[in-house]
Amino acid sequence: MRKIGDAIDTITAFFGAAVAGVALFLPITFSWSADSSPYRLASLNNSVPRSAAIGVIVAVAVAVLVITFRKPLLAWASALFGAVAMDVNHFAGRHVSSADLLTTQNYLDSILAGVLLGALGAAVLRRPGPAAGYAIGAAGFFVFGDLAQALEIADDNPYSVLETPPRWLVSVAVALLVISTLRNRSRPKESKPPRIAVELPVTPILAAMVLALVILAITEWLARQYQHAPGVSHAVEIGMAVAATVIAATAAAMLLPGRDGTGVYLAVSLVATADAMGGDPRPGWSVAALIAATAVGLLIGMRLPSTFIAIVLIVGLAVFALVKSPHDHRFVAAVGSTALALTAGYCCGTAWPRYAPSGVLAISALYLPSIITALPHDSAEWPLNGGADHQELAGRTALAIACGSALGLAVLRRFRPRSRRKPGRSVDDETLADI
Repeated sequence: MRKIGDAIDTITAFFGAAVAGVALFLPITFSWSADSSPYRLASLNNSVPRSAAIGVIVAVAVAVLVITFRKPLLAWASALFGAVAMDVNHFAGRHVSSADLLTTQNYLDSILAGVLLGALGAAVLRRPGPAAGYAIGAAGFFVFGDLAQALEIADDNPYSVLETPPRWLVSVAVALLVISTLRNRSRPKESKPPRIAVELPVTPILAAMVLALVILAITEWLARQYQHAPGVSHAVEIGMAVAATVIAATAAAMLLPGRDGTGVYLAVSLVATADAMGGDPRPGWSVAALIAATAVGLLIGMRLPSTFIAIVLIVGLAVFALVKSPHDHRFVAAVGSTALALTAGYCCGTAWPRYAPSGVLAISALYLPSIITALPHDSAEWPLNGGADHQELAGRTALAIACGSALGLAVLRRFRPRSRRKPGRSVDDETLADI
């Protein structure tokens, strides 16, 4: 019976993380906004990175709160609340009088996705099976995208923002969360820790704020530089943005206990590389293929973890993005997507955290923007794809971030030697003592 219960929780974690991850994207193209006001168009574009940053901070804060109380039922109930509220938000959105409220609802969707992602991570990241489902769901849909292409959602409909994640997928997650919440309601509480260990650890929340807000600020700043002077190369500004990205990742990594910051470095460099590779259209059936590739990578990472191999794989993908032509055959794009899925899974398996909120930060950071999105594009649609010049510039920028992250990982391993677990103390007690 215990194996059956773990299998149910694993499936629940997969669907819950997938729904939360997809909700952190703005899942529409912007062609419908041609008839809209410039203010509405600017609001929707700005809401993409801003809502993701808010979602990351909320996810880590919720994970810290739930872990501190050490009540499994609270974690599952909080995740269920996030999913139910998201379902209500999508339903209510269809009955608003104007599309002007869609930006607000996108922010609300990201906040609820953060609640779901953070609470679910706190509930499952200490259990191997459900934790694997959680990682595959979040990382797999990070690789694939926002499902708008697969579902053939009309891009001339402003309410398409309410269709990804589709309501049936949210409803499936809600139903599974109800089952898992009821199943875990009677699980015995963990032993009550000393009073000092129950105090709220704020450093993971601070790490999330530093990472999300700095990356958001530097991305918007670089975009403004190109808007004010579109004909200039902005090489110095790009170099400053790369340095700021790596410094933000370093600050966040150092705020996390032990070597948990490894996941932050890998996530930041992986996001930049994925953005540099571009958002090529993919058939619907490729969802299953990319999720399977992510699962294979996760299993390999769990069996043969190596931070060195993980960063080398990311550097290799950045080089691929640098030499890749925007007019390459679809087979080349498929190979790149598969390699990205395998690498994302391997990174998740390698950077397994000792403290659950650290894992939530690394997973949710996959949905943060990168400075690649601020580079000029030839396309006005989402996802943004550019020409050969953009592809080369994006590849070089992603390669610089990956190399900076590799240097940061070396520094982290130097200043944070692998600690040995002391007898008679739980992992969480040791982690809280490190904060």
